[in-house]
Amino acid sequence: MVTLTIDGRAVTVDAGTTVLSAARRLGIDVPTLCHVPGLEPASSCFVCAVQIEGRRNLSPACALPVADGMVVTTNSADIRRARQMALELLLSDHAGDCVAPCAGTCPAGLDIPRFVMDLAKHDTGGAIRVIAETLALPGSLGRVCPRLCEQECRRRDYDVSLAIGALHRYAADRERYVPERERATAKRVAVIGAGPAGLAAAYFLLRRGHMCTLYDSKPEAGGMLRYGIPAHRLPKDALAAEVGIIRELGAEFRFEQRWGADFTLQQLRQANDAVFIATGAPHAQDLRCEGEEHALSGIEFLELVNTGNPPVLGGEVVVIGGGNTAVDCARAAVRVGARSVRMLYRRTQREMPCLLSEAEEAQREGVGIEFLVAPVRVERNGHHLLSLTCQRIELGEADKDGRRRPVPVKGSEFSITCSTVIAAIGQTVDRGLAERQGLRVDAIGIAADERTFATNLPGVFAGGDAVLGADLAVRAVATGRMAAASIHQYLTGVRVVGEPTSMRINMKPMDDLERAAIFRDIERTERVRHPEIEWERRVRTFDEVELGLPPEQAETEAHRCMSCGCGASHDCRIRRLATEYRADPYRYPGARRRFTQDTSHPEIVYEPGKCIVCNACVRIAAEAGEPVGLTIAGRGFDVAVAAPFGKTVAEGLRRAGRKAAEVCPTGALAFRGQRSCDLVKLV
Repeated sequence: MVTLTIDGRAVTVDAGTTVLSAARRLGIDVPTLCHVPGLEPASSCFVCAVQIEGRRNLSPACALPVADGMVVTTNSADIRRARQMALELLLSDHAGDCVAPCAGTCPAGLDIPRFVMDLAKHDTGGAIRVIAETLALPGSLGRVCPRLCEQECRRRDYDVSLAIGALHRYAADRERYVPERERATAKRVAVIGAGPAGLAAAYFLLRRGHMCTLYDSKPEAGGMLRYGIPAHRLPKDALAAEVGIIRELGAEFRFEQRWGADFTLQQLRQANDAVFIATGAPHAQDLRCEGEEHALSGIEFLELVNTGNPPVLGGEVVVIGGGNTAVDCARAAVRVGARSVRMLYRRTQREMPCLLSEAEEAQREGVGIEFLVAPVRVERNGHHLLSLTCQRIELGEADKDGRRRPVPVKGSEFSITCSTVIAAIGQTVDRGLAERQGLRVDAIGIAADERTFATNLPGVFAGGDAVLGADLAVRAVATGRMAAASIHQYLTGVRVVGEPTSMRINMKPMDDLERAAIFRDIERTERVRHPEIEWERRVRTFDEVELGLPPEQAETEAHRCMSCGCGASHDCRIRRLATEYRADPYRYPGARRRFTQDTSHPEIVYEPGKCIVCNACVRIAAEAGEPVGLTIAGRGFDVAVAAPFGKTVAEGLRRAGRKAAEVCPTGALAFRGQRSCDLVKLV
C-alpha cells in the first residue's frame, strides 16, 4: 500500500495505482480525453496534467504510478493554462461543426435540425416541445422573423435554403403546447412592457414557478408585434393565441399602466422580488429636416392601422426609410386606399435593412422604391398636399458600422408633390425616463450586462429594444429568455452568470472537395412555396397574405433538411472541457484537416477530421479481437485512425463499433443519427 497527498488530502492505495485513479478515489475530478477505464493508458492528450512536488514539469495523471509520500496538485493557474493549451492545440485543426450553421446563426439559439427531424417523422408535438425549450412566440416569429438562419443554411451552397421559418410556424399553428410549470416558488417578478422581450421573459420565468405581472401602457399585449406589424403579416389572433398560453401559465397583465405616470420603478422593486424592464424603443426618430412636423411617423401610422383607425392618406403617399417598418407602412398604405405609394431610401437596395423578400412583395403590390434619395424639406402645398424636396445621394466611405456613408450630390435637389409623407427611419429608447428612475444608460438605451442583462440596480434587469435599440423581434425574444435565466439565478440565491454557453467550432472556410463530400448523397430538390390568398383580397384587405404550409408540404420540406452539425455535440467531452477551460479553438491559426466521412458502418459514422489520435478505439478494437481492427495511419499533419490496408471502418469494427463510439471523446466516431433527408417518407 502507498500513501500520498492530493490537493492537501491523504489517500492510501495499492502500489501501481495511477495518480488519476487515486484522485478519483478522493472524488477529485481530473479531466481526461484519451483515458478509458480498463485499458492501458495512452497519455496522448495531456489534458489530465498534474503537478508533482519536486518535479519541474507537469505529468499525465492517467499514466503516472503513485509513490509513497508523493504530493500532487491537480488544480492551479499553471495547470489550467496547460490544459487550456492542450485543448486549443487539439482543436486547432478540427474539421467539423459543433452545431448546424443555421442553429449557430439563430439569435434565439433554436435547435433547428432537431425540431425539423421531428416534423420529418410526423411528430409535431415533439417539434413544438423542442422549439419551446429556447423560443417563445414561435408562431409569431415564424411569420415575421427575418430568418437569418435560412441565410446560413448549408443547402444554399447546393440548391436553395430550407424554409425554416415556415416550418416552426407550421409546428406552432398545428400544435398548441402549454409547458408544465415547476413547483411554485412564491417569488414575484414585475415585467415592464408586454412586448416580445417581456412576454418571453414571463414565459420562461413562469415555467420556473415564479409569479409574473406584466405592466404595459397599451390596452393589449404584444408591443410592436401587436401595434407595429400589420395583420397581413401577423394576424392578431395568431399573436393572441400565443399570449393566451402565457396567460394560461399564470401571467397577470395590467394594461394602460404607464411607467413614470402610474407607477415607479421603486414601487415595483418594493412589491416584487425582481423587475425586468422591456419597454422597447417606442419613439420615432425625427426626419431631421425642415418641416418634419408635417410628416406622419411610421409607428404612429401602423398603430392607427392596427387599432382599426387608419388615417386618411390621400392619393399619393411617400414613405421615407428602408427598414421593415418602412415596408410595412408602404404595404399598409396600399391596403387603406392610397393610389400611389413610393419609398425613398438614402442608400442602395444592397444596404436596405429590411427583408429583401418583403421589399419584393411590396413592389409586387405596386410600391415603387427609389434609392439614393434623401429628404431635405417638407412644406405645405395647399390645404391637402405637401411638397417634399429631396436630393440625390452617392455613397462615400464606410462608417463605423461598415456601411458606406451617404453623401449629398450638389445641385441635385428635386420636388415631389404628395398627400402624405410617412417617416419610418428608426426608433429610439426613452433614456430620460430610465435615468430619472435611477438606471444607468448608455448611448443606445438602458445599460445592462451583455451576458446577464443585470442593470446597476440590484434585482433589476433589462432586455429587448430597451437595451439593444430598435432591433429584431427574435433578438428581443432571445434576450427575454436569457434575462429570465439570470433572474431565476438571482431569485434562487445563486451567482448570477446568465445562461450557460458552450464553445463551438465552425467549419469555415470550406473548399470544393469538402462540399462534394458533404453533398455526396444529397438529392437536389425544390423549396416549397407558401400558398397565398388571391390577389384581390391581398391588396384590398389585411387578411394574411402567406398561408401556412399544408401537412404534406411541411413534411416534404422537413425531408430537405440535411441535419448538419455534430451528432455528438450534446455529449462531447472535448467540447465540454473546452468550455470549462475557456479554450479558444482559433488561437493557433493554420491549415486544418479537410472534412471527410466514412459511412460504411451500419451503426456509426467516422469523421477523420475530428480524430485527436487518442488511440481509444484502436485499443478497444484490439481488446474485442477484431480481425481487421484499427490502427494509426498517415504521417505528421495527416495522421489519424483508420482501418489498415485500405479497409473501411465497417470492416475494422465489426464487433466493437458501438463501444468505440461510446468512448470517442470528440465525435469522430458517432452513432448514426438519420438525417431528415435520409428518412423514408411514410405514406
